[in-house]
Amino acid sequence: MNAMAPATNAGATMRPAPIIEARGLQRYFNVNGKRLTVFDGLSCAVQQGGFLSIVGPSGCGKSTLLKLISGLDRPNGGEILFRGKPVTGPADGMIYVFQQYTKSIFPWRTVIQNIEFGLASHKSLPRAQAREKCMEYVKLVGLDGYENHYPYQLSGGMQQRVVIARAMICEPAVLLMDEPFSAVDALTRALLQELVLKIWSDIKFTVLFVTHDVEEAVFLSSQIISLTKAPATIHENVAIDLPYPRDQIATRADPRFTDFRQRLFSSIFLQEKGIAPDDLKTIRSK
Repeated sequence: MNAMAPATNAGATMRPAPIIEARGLQRYFNVNGKRLTVFDGLSCAVQQGGFLSIVGPSGCGKSTLLKLISGLDRPNGGEILFRGKPVTGPADGMIYVFQQYTKSIFPWRTVIQNIEFGLASHKSLPRAQAREKCMEYVKLVGLDGYENHYPYQLSGGMQQRVVIARAMICEPAVLLMDEPFSAVDALTRALLQELVLKIWSDIKFTVLFVTHDVEEAVFLSSQIISLTKAPATIHENVAIDLPYPRDQIATRADPRFTDFRQRLFSSIFLQEKGIAPDDLKTIRSK
């Protein structure tokens, strides 16, 4: 996830500038009179169009990093750049999908009214045109026939589809997702994973995805960064070269899927047991 140096000769291929950069991030909190340092000089870059997942031990700062990037939180030092400009508050072009979907949608609005709210907050369209566009997204997430239902009439997975549709109708450049599927059952989770991958493939935006589930990260991602315990650094930066489109059965049966999962899970698990990241290479070599 570290930014690559630019090419230095005319014949070299220039890599596009990253859509997001974090430079020397510092973030700490005062807890019971003591300073808790989450980041102390973290730097990274996110390339446009990728699906990047952030994993790591509990409390390492995954969600904090996402909030800093989105502008919902401010660093104590360093800076975030989005499209080359400093992020000083919620950035236009980035949409945040929270973990608790029940708190993200309005219970007094129907499915289509919830989606219309997302559209209205970013664009002003004639009512007929807005309704037509909302119906496109209702169908995109597989909720046609449910557009006039209220959230209490929907399953958890269907409610999360409403949240995704409301986010995507804003046509963000970057979608930030903080453990969005952790509150649904395993089968619904698998279906939502495939849905997000399909939308990502069709619409071409950048995804930053926080998860505790290493298998989920491997299934979804084109790249994964694994953070150490706080004060967090980037322990691993792994390109997931499994082919797209991905399939819940065929992709998981690929031996490379197991290799990626084992590599990332083992490092996180051993850190949870108190083994320092610098000692992991020694353990792996035995």
